[in-house]
Amino acid sequence: MSYTLTVPADYGYIHNILFKRSAGVAATANARSSYVIITAALSTFLTQWHAVQTGKLRTAAKVKYPNAYCSESEAKEDKAKYLFNCAQRAHANFLEHQPAFMAPLLLAGLSYPIPSAAMGLTWCVGRVVYALGYTNKNKVDGAGRNIGNFFWLPELGLQITALLTGYKMITG
Repeated sequence: MSYTLTVPADYGYIHNILFKRSAGVAATANARSSYVIITAALSTFLTQWHAVQTGKLRTAAKVKYPNAYCSESEAKEDKAKYLFNCAQRAHANFLEHQPAFMAPLLLAGLSYPIPSAAMGLTWCVGRVVYALGYTNKNKVDGAGRNIGNFFWLPELGLQITALLTGYKMITG
């Protein structure tokens, strides 16, 4: 089964000025694109996983809602509060990066479904390693997160691949 995404020739004023094309562009999603869709869906479950991890540490630290973080002095005095702050920051960092991951994943997946899915899965693993490292009670100043920083590589790879997909659509 295939799905076709067609962009009409008159889509966007700038597109018409820059490329003076009389025909639209199309991208076809085939069965291999399902790997990209599964990877995208998997990444959304990481949002819930982060929320659960943060919630457990919130309970352990006895941090009441609506407080998003503990103060620096509280975190220095209480390891549970420090770990809660780390989990909360890891979750926020995930949410900051997810749009920069999701859009390129889906766009790059139109032309490069298998490499995109592989980079996407690597990104997901990196995000889990990042969060687990950040909340490692044996690391100070959140330094444990550095072990998961490799998520930047597949994120950048997807962004570049998405650009290549757009270029291929423009140049035919």
